[in-house]
Amino acid sequence: MELENKIKNCKLCGDLPKPKCNSLKTGNCNILIVGESPAKDGWLKSGKAFYDVNNNLQATGKILNKLLNLIDLTIDDVAFTECCKCHIANRSLLEKCSQNCKQYLLEQIKTCKETIILSMGVFATQILLDEKIKNFSNYVGKHFKIFNKTIIPIYHCSPVNPKSYVGNVEIFKAIKKAIKF
Repeated sequence: MELENKIKNCKLCGDLPKPKCNSLKTGNCNILIVGESPAKDGWLKSGKAFYDVNNNLQATGKILNKLLNLIDLTIDDVAFTECCKCHIANRSLLEKCSQNCKQYLLEQIKTCKETIILSMGVFATQILLDEKIKNFSNYVGKHFKIFNKTIIPIYHCSPVNPKSYVGNVEIFKAIKKAIKF
């Protein structure tokens, strides 16, 4: 609760909109997905990652759900948080705001029960690995360690990303083989 209050009252990026609810959605499996920033028409308004206000799965959520189905899970089974705790409408601010929120993200990861972290996209991966990434495909699907947890970078599941589904299929198949849920 103390961390949630810190996040709620943070002004490092100005007065950007934040979700009214907890910035760490918990799940019932061992996976935490780290995204970029709460969606304006999703978590920000609905209070649920990847869902709109009518409780319909959004396009990115549909792709992620399809991938999770490959390992016999759904989007409602996994935990989820964002690098940026505010909605970042201007993508040019994503890197700066990710750095501003890094302290909160790392504290969430240290204290969460999940031990498998899927970092969705380059910004989430850069923050978690604390390094500038030039060629993201060199990181995707590989395993990294932080706080005794395994980070596996995946392509962002946005429908505008041509690798959102096809680029992640083999990663999810490998996760299913390696981990018993």
